[in-house]
Amino acid sequence: LGAVTGPEVVTPRIDVVGLGPAGPELITDESLRLMAGAGTLILRTRRHPAAAVHPGAPSFDDHYEAADTFDQVYRSIAEDLVAGALADGAVVYAVPGSPTVAEESVALLRRHLLVMGGAVSLEVHPAVSFLDLAFDRMRADPVEAGVRVVDGETFAVDAAGQRGPLLVAQCWSTSVLSTIKLSVDTAPRRKVTVLHHLGLEDERVWEVGWDELDRTFAPDHLTSLW
Repeated sequence: LGAVTGPEVVTPRIDVVGLGPAGPELITDESLRLMAGAGTLILRTRRHPAAAVHPGAPSFDDHYEAADTFDQVYRSIAEDLVAGALADGAVVYAVPGSPTVAEESVALLRRHLLVMGGAVSLEVHPAVSFLDLAFDRMRADPVEAGVRVVDGETFAVDAAGQRGPLLVAQCWSTSVLSTIKLSVDTAPRRKVTVLHHLGLEDERVWEVGWDELDRTFAPDHLTSLW
């Protein structure tokens, strides 16, 4: 007689996919397949053009309204994703852009799961990011040009002492632009390139004087600087 075995134990799983940097046409086939087959699909935010591909999917937008800091938001998201995976067996978590590029919620989720010691598995699926569009619009090979990518929220620290081109992400508000502007002692004639809504019909790429950086346009979550 063969050995008697019990039922296979399946580890709860979280798959993280990207919605791409603009509209649904830039979502990878893998991400579309995983989202279509998900028993539980959750978006980080509906405030993204490609979120329309799953209009009925819940999001974590309420966490942004309830928390005082982004760190609190991402901690709450990590806890909710783990709870969902433990309850349902598997969760697909969709984030703007690519989950491997400037996605703090995924970085925190990794750390959270590491502490749990493998109780929930994690698979992060690369996707198209805003970097691909930004480097194309600026006609720049990031390796050849030595481009450094920094976060607008922490620009004063991340850009300190840096030389060469900088791509500044997460320039989502006028207050962030003001902080960036005031952190640099520069000649008024210096200009910066604004990258706004890349990949969308209303895409704009234009130069603005450094001293006018926070005065001439309304940024949002799809605004970056070069």
